[in-house]
This record gives sequence, structure tokens and C-alpha cells, in this order.
Amino acid sequence: MKFVLNDETKVNQYGFKVLNAGLDLERFKKNPVILDYHHPNNFGVIGRWEDIQIEGHLLTAKPVFDEEDEYSRRIAGKVKRGFLRGASLGLNPYSLDNIQLNAATQEYELVKSEVLEASIVAIPNNANAIKLYATSEQGMQELEDSKAQQILLMATEIRNYKSKSMKTIKLSATAAMALALNADTEHDVSVVNEGIMKLKAERDEAKQKLDELEQIEKDRKAKLAGDLVDQAIKEGKITAPEREDYIKLYASNPDLCKSVLDKLPGKTNLAGKIGNPGTAGNFADVKSLDDFEKLNLNAQIEFKTNYPEQYKSLFN
Repeated sequence: MKFVLNDETKVNQYGFKVLNAGLDLERFKKNPVILDYHHPNNFGVIGRWEDIQIEGHLLTAKPVFDEEDEYSRRIAGKVKRGFLRGASLGLNPYSLDNIQLNAATQEYELVKSEVLEASIVAIPNNANAIKLYATSEQGMQELEDSKAQQILLMATEIRNYKSKSMKTIKLSATAAMALALNADTEHDVSVVNEGIMKLKAERDEAKQKLDELEQIEKDRKAKLAGDLVDQAIKEGKITAPEREDYIKLYASNPDLCKSVLDKLPGKTNLAGKIGNPGTAGNFADVKSLDDFEKLNLNAQIEFKTNYPEQYKSLFN
């Protein structure tokens, strides 16, 4: 089955076309990952693309899914059964200067960009789906749609004024607010460009910090879950094979997990319960059937359940 990764005749949701001639495919062909809806992490990789070709106005490729991964198999099944047919490119446009107005068609075109990944998505690419990224020394950063649209709106304004050979620009209220500039006055284009780059850098830095905080919180929760469940195993409330199930329960609902474990009975400390008249005081004292008969009924049941071999030997 062949997917259309890009149709350069279609205008995407940001308001421009992506020209195949300007696509840098070198890095993508070396690592042609299929992501699940642009999730740029190891768990989001569901396969690889093969036979990547530019055929006229189309960029096409064939998917090869990771059949060893359960989730990948599910996505592959939806594709094979015809329920998922859409693909979407993840692009780094390098610079706003690469979004240019075509004088003949009066449509904006992304004339140069790098393909970073291509995803299986629910919305087909030839309808309008793409995802924009920005690369930096810190790595690849996904641009939120709202920020990408805001930056492209500014790019449109800059293009309009540049096409008139103007060195200054008067921003819309939305663009001016985003750049902390006055909307009622004209600004030098270089100042606006600098503001856009600063805005993106601040956004990248904030996202990086947020990602770090989220990872710390995940690590903290994992430690708390592990300690809680391991203590329950130690107390005999649950068995070791049940550990992962309770870890997952804690991840989804910590309070419920704590409540469930608190209510579970632990192993009975028989040494304290048997030390009364009519008992042997400790299972270590049960050497004969007479010793067993001295235990109370509950203790006899516990002995039979927890020490089946010793129990059988008493009656042989």
C-alpha cells in the first residue's frame, strides 16, 4: 500500500503549499520513521517508510509496520482494513524567508524545508495535514499550532510589506501583542523578525522546562508507586506477580490504589496469635499430631494452608 506524504497542489491548514522540489529528504531517508500522529518519542515509532519517491506533484512512500509491537500491529490493522488512510509530514521550514508568495497564483509556498518524519494520522495529508518543527542546538522542538499560525501570520504581513519594498511594518493587534510592540505605529522589519525569533526561543525554553518538570513528576510517582506496592508485597497483601498491575493502578489513580492496598489483609503473624492456653505458641513447636491438636481451629487452618508438607507428615 502506498501513502501520499505530500501533495504540493494542496494548501495546508496554515495557508501555504509545500513544494516537493524544495524538500530535503537526506536525513529522513537515513531514518525514515513512521510516527503515530507526530508523537516524537520512542514509543511513538510504529514502523518505517520505504520506497520514498517524488512522483509528479506527489511525495509517496510505502509503510512497513513493526509487527513485534502490539500497538503498531493495531495501527497496521486499521491501515490494512482501510480505516486509516492519512499521512502527514513533519517539517522544519528553516526560516520565514522560505515562505514566499507566488506572483502567478497569489498563493504562498514553502519553497525550502527539511523532512524530519512522516506520521500516520486520521486526517489525510492531501486534505491539509502537516506539523511544523524548529530545530536548535537543544534538539527538535514541535511548534504548537497556535504559535505556528501566529508566526506565519507575521510572516504574511512581512511578505506583503516586503513586496512593496517597505522597510517598516504596521502589525495587527494580535501580532503586536505577541511581540510586545505597539500596534498603532510602524516598526522596522528587522525588529519584527527579531521579536519573532525571540518569541520562538522563549517558547522553546519554556517547553523544555515543562518537559523536565513533567519527567521529574513521573519519576517521583514511579518511586512512590514502587515503594507502596513493594511494601504491600512484603506484608503479604499481594503477590510479586501482581506488582505491575498495582503499579499501573497507581499511575492512573493513586488514591484508589492506596485505598485498595490499605483494605487488603496481610499475612497473619501466627506467633502472636497462637501463644495462649490451648495452643503451641509457635508453629516451630508443632512436632507431632498432639502438638497440632493443641492449636486453636484458626491456627490449625493456617498451618494446613501455609505448611502443607508438614501438615501431611503429621498424619502419616
